[in-house]
Amino acid sequence: MKLNADMFLLHAPSVYDFRDRDDILFAYLSDSDSVNVTSVYEMYPIGWFSIKQQLADHDFDCQIVNIASLMLKHPDLDVERLIERLEAPVFGFDLHWMTQCNGAIELAEVVKRIHPESLIVFGGISATYFARELIQYPQVDVVVQGYDTLAPITQLVEAVVRGGRDFSSIPNLLYKGNDRVETTGFSHKPATDYNNVRNDWSYYQNTPVTPLASKLIMTLPNTGCAHDCGWCGGSRFAYRNIMEVGTKTLVQKDNDLIVEELKTMGEAAKHTSIYALQCYSEGKARMHTYLDAVHDLGYRSVFFEQFNLTPHDTLKKMGTSTDSYIMLSPESHDPKISRAAGRGTYTMAEMEEWIPRALDAGVKGVMIWFFIGMPYQDRQSVRDTVTYSEHLIRKFAGQPVLPLICPMVPFLDPGCRFFEEPDKHGYRIHHRTLEEHRQAMVEPLWYRRLNYETKWLSRRGIQDVSYEAIERLVSIKGEHGVLSSVFCEAVLKTIDQTKRLLAEMDHALSLDGRLPATLRDEMRAYNRKILAYSSDQILPIPRPFGGRWFDDVTVPEEMIRELSMTP
Repeated sequence: MKLNADMFLLHAPSVYDFRDRDDILFAYLSDSDSVNVTSVYEMYPIGWFSIKQQLADHDFDCQIVNIASLMLKHPDLDVERLIERLEAPVFGFDLHWMTQCNGAIELAEVVKRIHPESLIVFGGISATYFARELIQYPQVDVVVQGYDTLAPITQLVEAVVRGGRDFSSIPNLLYKGNDRVETTGFSHKPATDYNNVRNDWSYYQNTPVTPLASKLIMTLPNTGCAHDCGWCGGSRFAYRNIMEVGTKTLVQKDNDLIVEELKTMGEAAKHTSIYALQCYSEGKARMHTYLDAVHDLGYRSVFFEQFNLTPHDTLKKMGTSTDSYIMLSPESHDPKISRAAGRGTYTMAEMEEWIPRALDAGVKGVMIWFFIGMPYQDRQSVRDTVTYSEHLIRKFAGQPVLPLICPMVPFLDPGCRFFEEPDKHGYRIHHRTLEEHRQAMVEPLWYRRLNYETKWLSRRGIQDVSYEAIERLVSIKGEHGVLSSVFCEAVLKTIDQTKRLLAEMDHALSLDGRLPATLRDEMRAYNRKILAYSSDQILPIPRPFGGRWFDDVTVPEEMIRELSMTP
């Protein structure tokens, strides 16, 4: 049995051979634990749906195979035998976020070895930034640059399916031809109608809903950003730097297509939540049209990230449209740090006055995220943020107001302001090249994976204060009944075990650069436990893999059983 397509999009784990590693700790908090994924980073970019739909609209078959998710859910799956069963003239890989820089390059080498005649293509924000370095890897044939690659990818697949390898007329490419790297320039940068296709969620309609695996989809109404946070690879500065665009760094999708996309869930919408990505760059008219559609289609709930404090009329619209939750990210309670991070559009006093208005308008909950790794932020400042979080918990006792804190890991985005101008903002960059980042992903200790530190916190300091802060905040939530004692005890036990293992690893490596066999055995057991489920800080419940929108639905269960390494 084989699976055939014109193009397979393969999402790799952060470290390709993570199941066999006993020399890396996939530690709790090494992915910040802020979203429902593991440190293998098994979520692929939502833009892949657009590529798949675009190719389908041009009569090409594109299939997504989430190798990372399959490896987590089926630890005995033989990946190389699976790759042998995939037949396509083109294989695509995402290097959208730097988290995939090790696993994607390693998996591409496997695919190139098994399918030497197939074309290996990379794309994404990070692929665009590192395009000239990425194309030098022997297993990489083409790098597609840009924030909207639908047209170049379609032309590329069409050329390959027809048997051609002359890509000179296709924009935004670096590719290997005539024994050298060729470039076709970087001219395809649409200013309107971002990803101009309707993403289709119908495949997700029949996924079972369980107490631990509710349906969650994502909508992406734009690319780039109206704002300029210094740490972000999607900010105004970064898009001008990476995508070579001018003053217009926000490109919006046709709102009608977003509404049509929401319709594809059908009756399952009433059991489905939405994470509304990048809605903080949307104007009021588009946002209200979106909320009308959410209401009319009966979606269960929506989570909105907001850059500013949402105005009253939009709060009322959110409150009457569905169960709406707002996520704020001031980054720090300290206005100096918040402004330096690119936020600082409101004070904590203003936020505290706004929260009751949001709840009175019908908003079901407010989450407030604080970040570790910001300019001017030292250990005491992080502690003060936790103290301020306790103040919020006391002030809004019994109300759905939830402060959270997480470290910025593993990387400061290449191309962002802090990465490009580190001295100006108090940063030191440890990894500059793609290869340095790729090697960093297999560092045993997660603080060594960090590509940055600040004048105020070293890499080790960021790691240590992250555990201190979250440990204290979890304890506070337990004391005030925000989290149950069972949850708190489980999280605190995991933190204790993680800190002990990290300390023992650090000590062993500093002595003779080696990890003793007994410690590696314990690390292996720890990794298996941590990577046996997903979780997050919002609701720290171990959740079984499966049922998430990005979990694999392409490879049949029969094939998975057949390719199991267990006899």
